[in-house]
Amino acid sequence: MFSVMRTIGDHAVLQSGVDNRIFGKAEQRVTLTVSDGASSAVYSAEPTDGRWEITLPPYKASFKPYTFTFVSGKESISCGDILFGDLFHISGQSNMELPLSRTVAPIDPHMPKENSFIREFRMTVTNCFDADAEYDDFLDGRWTVAEGEEMMHMSAAGHYFAQELFGKYDIPIGLVNTAAGGAPVESRMPCAMLRSFGGYDDFLDKCTKPGYMEDTAKEDAENFSKWIDGLVKKDTISDGIFNDTDGFSECSIPFDFSDIPELSGMSGWVWFVRHFEIPEGMSLDDAVLILGTMVDSDVVYVNGEKVGETGYLYPPRIYRIPAGVLHTGDNTVHIRLEVHGGEGRFTPGKRYCLKLGDDIIDLSGKWGYKVAATADPLTPGVFFQGLPLSMYAAMTAPAFNIRFKGLIWYQAESNGNFDRYTMLFREFVEMYRRRSGYDIPVVFAQLPNFVDITPGLWPYIREAQRKCLDIPGTAMAVTIDAGESHDLHPLNKWDVGKRLAYAAERLIYDDDTAPVGAEPISAEHTDGGVLVRFNISGIEMRSDAPCFTVTDGERSTDASAQITADGVLLRYGGITPVKVRYLWENDPTAVLYYKELPVTPFEMDIIMCKDSASLQR
Repeated sequence: MFSVMRTIGDHAVLQSGVDNRIFGKAEQRVTLTVSDGASSAVYSAEPTDGRWEITLPPYKASFKPYTFTFVSGKESISCGDILFGDLFHISGQSNMELPLSRTVAPIDPHMPKENSFIREFRMTVTNCFDADAEYDDFLDGRWTVAEGEEMMHMSAAGHYFAQELFGKYDIPIGLVNTAAGGAPVESRMPCAMLRSFGGYDDFLDKCTKPGYMEDTAKEDAENFSKWIDGLVKKDTISDGIFNDTDGFSECSIPFDFSDIPELSGMSGWVWFVRHFEIPEGMSLDDAVLILGTMVDSDVVYVNGEKVGETGYLYPPRIYRIPAGVLHTGDNTVHIRLEVHGGEGRFTPGKRYCLKLGDDIIDLSGKWGYKVAATADPLTPGVFFQGLPLSMYAAMTAPAFNIRFKGLIWYQAESNGNFDRYTMLFREFVEMYRRRSGYDIPVVFAQLPNFVDITPGLWPYIREAQRKCLDIPGTAMAVTIDAGESHDLHPLNKWDVGKRLAYAAERLIYDDDTAPVGAEPISAEHTDGGVLVRFNISGIEMRSDAPCFTVTDGERSTDASAQITADGVLLRYGGITPVKVRYLWENDPTAVLYYKELPVTPFEMDIIMCKDSASLQR
């Protein structure tokens, strides 16, 4: 069978200025003709054990499209519109995977710009738990050009990253996207490497047995089916719900189920109903129902007609209402919410409304609810891509055979083991570089603000990420002000993408005109308090929100902050601190900025100042 590696296809981007390995399968000699329409070059290779490889010499970056024609015996493969530019591997978790379509709000949308010179290659997320498996090529995938409807499937963070670089350097930008929601850094590591760390052996012994994934998925599906069957048998109200007007209790959306005793801790089905009026003369065209997000899954009806459903908690509920469903006067929305783990919720901080063209009908506030059926909490199914080893063989190893300008990484939400994260990420980077054969630059995003997580966890993860800057050839984008308190997938990926690009501009392009963030370099005891010094002057305070604490290891207290010529002077009382912390909570308000960039959250040991009298307070 004659084949070419997956990332060589129509609209591909290859890294300019370096050798590029191109390979595939064949039984006969392979020739490659590279043509720009005016001139061409021919390369060839003889297959060995059914595999062929050609090393393409460096090509300059340009907007000139090339055609690659491969011939082996009587077979040929042709790929067109191939560009040479800068190619980046973008990877991590769902916030890198998240497509542009998920970030465009129906109200006041932030629209991405089309650009035919920004392209993304994306493959199907594929789990593999074979201890010895390692693919040299991706199993599927294709290139998408950032134009039209197709661009909305591209990584949002990746697109805005590429858009910033393109605007500054005027060069084609390619993205190879291997991000996968919920994937911890351990998912990107091979079996032997994980065993060398210790602590993974029991899991690896289980997951690497033949049939593990298939058997587990079957068992989970059966458990879910039984759980649903139990609800169906108990449900006595759903069949007549659209005509039911009695027995509804009152609630106010958005809310958390724990706020209402009857709903607190329950799992099962709950119906919600809301009546609303559409005034005479209001257009019924372009109707969009916006219902924030919900925990866990929902089915939504308007005037008895199903208009949408979502099977899990994270996506925004944006349902377009077909023509003829709405009418002037009284209308009704019904929601059947399915709660799996006893933590039902209509997410606060989101819009709940009906958009009719430019008109908005608010649907927050008073609703009615009625419990249809309850059950024991559903045992969660195994989330395979959230497990160690899962993303290595098919989603990571193939990237070792591609030459990239850099690795752009947004990940750590799933690494609650913050005390090991710095070590794990260091080992991952070193492994990637060793296997790729070059010191690929790595730019990573620090986690943003987010409250709905284990209290006090994310400050430690952010600090573990900050310590990763000790890895040579790395840079970090601070996103502490780009999150949403109650959404793990905040809409604001434009700032994330820009800041990743700024970091890349300095690290990879050696561009000292790129915006730079301020980094803390020391915290010193002085006669007037603790002075936190930074690597740059000109830091500003843009909020009076509490932002600094000091701790003696057992007790912590807030500290007031004052900008001085030497840094930020902290004053406090009651303890003799040994550490200072900035933005040390899950969902803080960013306070310190240097120009447009927020200062990173941090924790730092306090040292004694040698010459406190010289400090200006």
